[in-house]
Amino acid sequence: MDVKGMFKMMKAFFRDYFHYRQELGRQDQFIKKYAQIKNLKVNPHWMFSTNLKIWLTESEKMFGRRYCPCFEPSGDKGLDKKLICPCAFAEEEIKENGTCHCVLFGRGDLSSEDFKKAEAHLMEEYQGVPLNLVNGILDTRKVPVEKKRGLKVPDSLHQVKRALNAIGNKELKVLVEKEQEAENLQKFAKIKNLDYQKEQTQDGYLVTLKIK
Repeated sequence: MDVKGMFKMMKAFFRDYFHYRQELGRQDQFIKKYAQIKNLKVNPHWMFSTNLKIWLTESEKMFGRRYCPCFEPSGDKGLDKKLICPCAFAEEEIKENGTCHCVLFGRGDLSSEDFKKAEAHLMEEYQGVPLNLVNGILDTRKVPVEKKRGLKVPDSLHQVKRALNAIGNKELKVLVEKEQEAENLQKFAKIKNLDYQKEQTQDGYLVTLKIK
């Protein structure tokens, strides 16, 4: 990421941090309580863990549930229930890898450096996939699928956030494969005060997001 891109990302982070500051305290209480019960360690890096809390807060505002920061709801009720943080996959992943997928929770014996390595792996998983953004149209469809959950990584919401940071206050058109993804983007548009339009295409949906 270049300096300009980093500046935009930091600006968006602190905008969300101050906007959700009160709610983040509530997320922090839940996270620490769960970690204490399970004898886990919470990610000690303030900016990384705060960003995860922002995702949890926005998830609650969009969907009424605290879904895992790494994955958007799929529309499959059984799977989506498993995605509620702390997700049903977390304990197994911590046993296998030392941390859960989003690196919010880790084994009690992990060091700061261990968390940093896990963060780097996660960032590569999400930002290592180039945005398919051409002439203001973001195609979110052809990305890797995470094996345990069978969901895209990065999902359409993560890709859209990255794209909006990249292009600034402009119109963004988004190609998604499933109607559920289009509905998720509608909820995202609502909390971000964006205009939203959806039209069906031959192989998915075209969503238009625009600053009001």
